[in-house]
Amino acid sequence: KKNKQKNSKALFTLQQAVTDPIFPRIMGAKTAKEAWNTLQEEFQGSVKVRAVKLQSLRRDFELLKMKESETVKDYYSKVKEIVNQMRAFGEDILDKKIVEKILITMPQKFDPIVTTIEETKDLSTLSETKL
Repeated sequence: KKNKQKNSKALFTLQQAVTDPIFPRIMGAKTAKEAWNTLQEEFQGSVKVRAVKLQSLRRDFELLKMKESETVKDYYSKVKEIVNQMRAFGEDILDKKIVEKILITMPQKFDPIVTTIEETKDLSTLSETKL
């Protein structure tokens, strides 16, 4: 009985949280889990679709390179956006990898700065926000 109450409360919360156009998609759900799965499928896609999206994001991350005309701030934002999307799809990407990616893919004009960072900081513990 207690589980049934928890389920009803969770289902009610989900139904209240979605917008009016989304509500009909979960209206017929009998359990919170069923409603959640419907929403997850709708907004994240199936396991196969998520795997394809994640693979595409990995490729984008690997091919990312800072353009000569790009500011460091804009480039960092681009890297962070891809990383956040990868994490949303369950990818466990370490700060170390992000720091290395940023340093390796900066244009040659930043070489003195990159060298200074590499020689004065411990890259294995340096977070991307402190970079």
